[in-house]
Amino acid sequence: MYRMEIYYIVDYLLFTFFSSLGVLQIALSKGASKSFNLGIVVVIGSYLWFFSVADRNIPTVLEGVQLFVVFGLGASLAIFITKNLSIFIKNK
Repeated sequence: MYRMEIYYIVDYLLFTFFSSLGVLQIALSKGASKSFNLGIVVVIGSYLWFFSVADRNIPTVLEGVQLFVVFGLGASLAIFITKNLSIFIKNK
């Protein structure tokens, strides 16, 4: 992989992780306004960061399969973190 690819892969991984984490917070809020509001802030913040920090319209060597794998990894990490945090909070 080229250095530019790794930069975009890390950016996309962080974007998918935080946007998935925000969506999970919204979906699992069950009427808790703090969790719902946190989810909205995280989703909007991740989109603002990803699309405003760098020019994403330059051609790269990232293929669709690579993006799919990185998305799956980011979403899986978000599910794993959410599950572990909920267990930690319930046991506290």
